[in-house]
Amino acid sequence: MSRRTLIWHIGLPQAARLVLPANLDHHADALAAAGLPVVADAEEAAHATHELLRTHRDADLRRRDVEGRWARICDRVWAHRGVSLLSTPDLGVADKDQLRLALDPLIGIEVHLVVSLDTFSSQLYGAWLAELRAGRTTSWQKYAARVLDHATGGERSHRQAEAFWAGHELASLLARWGWTFHADRLHVVVDPDPAVQWEAFLDVARATPQLRAALPAHVPAYADPAGVAVLRTVNRQLEAPLARATSDLLAAPVRPGTAADPERAMMPTVATSALAPLVARWRTGLAAAGHDVRGDLSALLDDADPTPLPGPRDQLGVTVDALGEALADNSALRLRVAELEADNDRLDRKRRKWKRAARATA
Repeated sequence: MSRRTLIWHIGLPQAARLVLPANLDHHADALAAAGLPVVADAEEAAHATHELLRTHRDADLRRRDVEGRWARICDRVWAHRGVSLLSTPDLGVADKDQLRLALDPLIGIEVHLVVSLDTFSSQLYGAWLAELRAGRTTSWQKYAARVLDHATGGERSHRQAEAFWAGHELASLLARWGWTFHADRLHVVVDPDPAVQWEAFLDVARATPQLRAALPAHVPAYADPAGVAVLRTVNRQLEAPLARATSDLLAAPVRPGTAADPERAMMPTVATSALAPLVARWRTGLAAAGHDVRGDLSALLDDADPTPLPGPRDQLGVTVDALGEALADNSALRLRVAELEADNDRLDRKRRKWKRAARATA
């Protein structure tokens, strides 16, 4: 890939864990040193996504906070004569007009799209968490049932189910994005393992074996199910939705040095074998289109029995930890306020002193 090339991960929206963005941020310096610059970190990519989708108000951002972000990212792609890397995981929901707005500045660039797919349970968990962060109070079981019924011929009119499949219906996503690309430049990675997703992304970028060995997969944190259960309980008690920022306290710590990714075993699951006909249609469509599919789409299905959310003891532990952090932050803020009040009193006394001196000399 000697010409200007962009390896662009678009993913599915509302992922439970942002694997590729986290790895690009974690290895950004090493990738740049190897001639594979990451043209936007996770925060800037998110701002650019809000600019293209015009969803900045939903993220409590002003228009001027996001305006021009996508143009600056595209400028960096053009400035590098080689391979650039980018991840905008929530941009997959873009409609054709928004997609055209994103692609127009990249005309003349060789673009390879990478779509990463996790299990349906993980997709449902991430989307359900997004609903809770927006102030909803739907239970995990009810949310999953609504989404599955929508796809299997049951109830098809619920807003939550329609919103989920608008961003997670793979055939529609590939049809919107794939029409303007060569079929072999659209890569679909099907595997819940973060290491496999990262390895596949580096392979599409044609990273050398030495570079891949030097950049092991970074496993990002995800929202602790016990913390998410607490968030739902809080939402049910409040008249207004809980602020988005406070839900960050619910991130579960990731145990370092574990290749088996044990945190995934704690993530709630739901039986999704009823979606097998949908997966079969996707498999047929991908084969007919000639896209580069890495992995088996049947890995999206979960046959295991549904797992409940953690019980009251685990939820209490998360609540205590969150309360401890909040109290520590509150103490620090009290000290800062006391310092500012003292500074304000000192400056006010000085102001009154100079005011009296000015009157005396007038």
